[in-house]
Amino acid sequence: MNENKINTVIQHAAKSSEPSKQKQVKLEKISKEIQREIATFKDSRISRVLMGGSFAKGTWLENDTDIDFFVMIEPTVERKEFEELGKSIGYHALRKYKPYLRYSEHPYVEGKVDGTRVNIVPCYKVEKNKWKSAADRSPFHTDFMQDKLNENLKSQVRVLKKFLKAVGIYGSQIAVSGFSGYVTEVLILKYGSFEDVLKIFSVLKPNQIISLDPPDENVIQKFTSPIIIIDPIDSNRNLGAAISADCVAKFVLASRQFLKNPSTEFMKKYGKSKPKIIKQIESNLLIIEFKIHKRSPDILWGQLKRKLTSISKMLSNSRFEIIKKYCYTDEEKRAVFIFMFQFASLPKITVNRGPEVYLRTETDAYMKKRGSNSIMMWTDGMRIQSIEQTKMISIKQYVNDIIKKDIKSGSQTGVTSDFKNGYSIYLGNEKKPNNFVITAINNMIGDGEFIR
Repeated sequence: MNENKINTVIQHAAKSSEPSKQKQVKLEKISKEIQREIATFKDSRISRVLMGGSFAKGTWLENDTDIDFFVMIEPTVERKEFEELGKSIGYHALRKYKPYLRYSEHPYVEGKVDGTRVNIVPCYKVEKNKWKSAADRSPFHTDFMQDKLNENLKSQVRVLKKFLKAVGIYGSQIAVSGFSGYVTEVLILKYGSFEDVLKIFSVLKPNQIISLDPPDENVIQKFTSPIIIIDPIDSNRNLGAAISADCVAKFVLASRQFLKNPSTEFMKKYGKSKPKIIKQIESNLLIIEFKIHKRSPDILWGQLKRKLTSISKMLSNSRFEIIKKYCYTDEEKRAVFIFMFQFASLPKITVNRGPEVYLRTETDAYMKKRGSNSIMMWTDGMRIQSIEQTKMISIKQYVNDIIKKDIKSGSQTGVTSDFKNGYSIYLGNEKKPNNFVITAINNMIGDGEFIR
């Protein structure tokens, strides 16, 4: 391992990820303005307003910054009233900036102030470990990290964030299901540096436990995720539960690749156009393009991913081999599902291998189920077999039928509602995709591009 080269790359990344003084001044101005707006909202149920998130902790990246304000509400306030109060103060504070709702465990309000996302998040003012909502921990997270992180550790956090962003696994939002900003801070606090975090992940063990303090064996037994990261301010919470197995796997491989061949290229976002690769796989792509009703990005991405998985399962159950699936949206007007498949058409006949004849109950059930539909039925050794006419040969036709049945179900919500406004199904080689779809395909191809 070339330590000199690694140090050079990390130093370069640390310098390039340090926010400019100009941006610092700009964000401080925005935060003071919003604080003044919040202060004009008078309500005795509000105990305190605290600025949190990466900006408050000094771990923010210049080109990806949120300013979070946590509105601390008295714990006697009922949940429905709590949510309404949180929305009211959020809409009030951001009324000049076209505020909109976002969702985590409960709704909160977001707006863009001079290009910077500002979140107004309600939480209960509670004692530690007496949580009433998931956001209640956030003020404790801010206080904890402000106390623990020195300037060197903050710099290492920013380098780790930049690395994760480049690989495409940074962010806890549903669209990514990756490593949150708070998780990166916990990892750096635990291991001390970006390089040492990568060394740990390069040799990651199944269900590995990461904890600042000795973990409680009775507590960790209930956690099941590819990686277990104990929240320093709540030992009953596994931060790793929100990280997808896919993102953990990418981090493991990216760590190995970087340590083997450190380069500033790892700090640059992947996703360049790949026309040669698209040409090679276009005949193996099924594309479903449709318009969407605008809604909270968190809700939209959740609905898209569930529908994508549902369609994929139905295709697999009908023997269409799905190699990879992907969804993409501009969060405003359009969305697309992409399925990479092995074969666009199935054979005209389907072979059904049955149980051994010793198993009388199972054999009788097989014959009852398959008998009327079988073209032929016979024994192969001690096992019964049959063949049937394949009901649906074309993958495109099958997906179209799935969507038509979905629409006929009468659902007025989610992706089904979007489908009712019309959709387009085609194979990647049947027509030239538009720029939106090409972007989606490039993103799908670039998902794991560093793995070579």
